[in-house]
Amino acid sequence: MLGGLIWAGILLSGCSEPPQTPPSVDRIGPIAASVFQPNAQHYLADPRPFALAADMSTAEALESLGTHLIRSYFSSGNKKTAISFEIMAVHRFPVPHREYRLAVVNMIDPLEEAQQGFFQGSAGGQTTFYMIAATFLQPHIDPPLLDAMILLYNGNEFPEIDHVNFRGIVTTATIKPVVSSAIHRQKRSGSASAN
Repeated sequence: MLGGLIWAGILLSGCSEPPQTPPSVDRIGPIAASVFQPNAQHYLADPRPFALAADMSTAEALESLGTHLIRSYFSSGNKKTAISFEIMAVHRFPVPHREYRLAVVNMIDPLEEAQQGFFQGSAGGQTTFYMIAATFLQPHIDPPLLDAMILLYNGNEFPEIDHVNFRGIVTTATIKPVVSSAIHRQKRSGSASAN
């Protein structure tokens, strides 16, 4: 009889749902985001502060950064492209010391202007890769805005393009050296001009 009660207790406790914990609020908090200028030799140059409100969600911050990227990099002068970015999802993975964030971003390019122009050539393709990845990931801040991203192209997996590695997951570790180099070059040139 006692064994049956214990067995029933185990079964009932295994069927109950775990207690629900409220999800944490997704706000970016105060961060020192930066945007970059393209550079044919180093891919990225001239990092500039980019204001993001601390109470923005991660998706809102990504939308703001994507809009800046379209206006600054994917258009020249009065010539605008039909390229845009859609933030499809931001996944958060809590671990003991913080939450890791992975975003799924869709690059919408109905006229394939990016493939025909911005991703052409080794320097152009790499520069475009770093401009997009550095802008969205913000790998120079601790913690970064995103730890990783998946970039889709017109809603599909990113196509195989020479010199561009957007297939699969792009992490901060893959682009942080180029971003850090751009920041250090600016600091060196700033200190040299101050002398």
